[in-house]
Amino acid sequence: MWYFNGQGDAEGRPVSVLTAVKWGCWYHCGSIAFGSFLIAVITMIRIVFEYLAHKYEAMAGKDGTLYKIVTCFMRCVLWCLDQYVKFITKNAFIQIALHNQDFCPAAWASFLLIVRHAGRFASAALIGWIIMMLGKGTIMGLSGYITILIIKSSYPEVQQPFLPAGFVVIVAYVVGSLFLSIFSFSCTAILHCFIMAEDTGSECPAPKSL
Repeated sequence: MWYFNGQGDAEGRPVSVLTAVKWGCWYHCGSIAFGSFLIAVITMIRIVFEYLAHKYEAMAGKDGTLYKIVTCFMRCVLWCLDQYVKFITKNAFIQIALHNQDFCPAAWASFLLIVRHAGRFASAALIGWIIMMLGKGTIMGLSGYITILIIKSSYPEVQQPFLPAGFVVIVAYVVGSLFLSIFSFSCTAILHCFIMAEDTGSECPAPKSL
């Protein structure tokens, strides 16, 4: 088991992001690929289902009540399965990093951990979602506002500054989502570390505020 502080690991050796990347690529590349493969399989199943549903609608129409019920039910089931696989895969990756396990044991360990501490994970997910929405809204709003100010001051001949500002807002949403997803992943990893230290009674260096 490895515990890290601001100065290095338990034996005083320096640690860095590059070291983590090296360990992930060298020791756990197969686990990462397997988790990504599961997500890709579920996504492909959803795409195939939507394709078949679209073809059926083109041939027979979509007026049948039974067709609507079955389609709605299957979409709901596939969406829930997709969200579940993504959630378990995300937490499995964290367990892989913490315990140096393969994907399947890590996924099972993360599932048991979430079941035991469902309230904590639900609270962390809710708080993380609120912070991500606030962060995305702030990034998008500031980006659009600054774009309008720049256009009005530097390009007064532009009559509709809201069109380029809208494009900038879309790009800002994509960029903000990418960066804030790392924040969300980090929060979940910290929660895993805290619960693991609490369950094992370990004296790992952690802020007392936790």
